[in-house]
Amino acid sequence: MGSAIGRTLIKLTAGLAVVMASFWTTTKIVHYWSTPRDLNVNSIHVTEATYGENCQSLVSSLGHANLVKPGNATAVASLTCNDTDVICPVIVDLIRLGDPASGCGKDFTVSWRCGADQTVHQVYLPAEASGKIAWVSCQAQ
Repeated sequence: MGSAIGRTLIKLTAGLAVVMASFWTTTKIVHYWSTPRDLNVNSIHVTEATYGENCQSLVSSLGHANLVKPGNATAVASLTCNDTDVICPVIVDLIRLGDPASGCGKDFTVSWRCGADQTVHQVYLPAEASGKIAWVSCQAQ
């Protein structure tokens, strides 16, 4: 008779352990789904974009002024990507960006942050970058 009571106690203890583990798991799942998420966690913020930095010291033999300045493409990249979520294509478009250094194949660099994270990410496209796409992304790695 003592062994029957022992087996019953073991079954009750095991059953109680299963119930407690299930309860704990359920509370974790409910907490995860009920906690408000930061909707800006993946929000892109362009910090700087430059078209033609590699041509900055070029002296044009054609008599054209060299207009390359750091950040000369920031406004265009910002309009395209700021406050978008996860991924954004920045098309290096000569019509939108202009030609800051005539006669020189220009590179393109775009830098950005994701949400409140202060880490600066960067994509570099070598010359000639016109017509190429710089993919700006805040996807989890």
